[in-house]
Amino acid sequence: MKVLSLFVIATLSFSAHASANDTLNKLKGMLGDASTSTSQTTEAAEASSLDVSSLVSMVSENLGVSETQSEGGLASIFDYAKGNLTTADYSELARAIPGLDSLLENVPSVAADSTNGGSTMSGLLSKASEYSSSLGSINELKQQFDALGLDADMISSFITQINTYLNSNEETQSLLQSGLGNLASML
Repeated sequence: MKVLSLFVIATLSFSAHASANDTLNKLKGMLGDASTSTSQTTEAAEASSLDVSSLVSMVSENLGVSETQSEGGLASIFDYAKGNLTTADYSELARAIPGLDSLLENVPSVAADSTNGGSTMSGLLSKASEYSSSLGSINELKQQFDALGLDADMISSFITQINTYLNSNEETQSLLQSGLGNLASML
């Protein structure tokens, strides 16, 4: 049986068909080749199905915002999550979503003295944020959305879009939710 399998592998390795590589890898797996495991193949397929550019496009299209607003809003939310995750957990999240680190370069900067304008509620949140790092992070997130020309109400819409996008990848979605904590209830 092994001789026949080796003959098939050899024949397939010289084949010009693109699908031969997949068949070759499957046959190697059946023969016990440790370099081709099912879990590695599954992880690679999941990682390749997630990427920042498709998330940016989806959010832009579904929420009717520009690509720049989509990038900035997503960057702000993932930056918020990064600040609440361990280094190891964030690294795992970044591995699961290719391009996440480069997306964070799009976090909008906010003016240091942006507490003077805006609503009374924004002023109260700004004042309260002086006493709580958690409220400070939320206030900064709201200011970042304001800098993008987006209402703070859009934060929850962005989070909903991210959750929809990550729906098929429960582990990644769980990591993000852990970084977002109780943000949704505080908005």
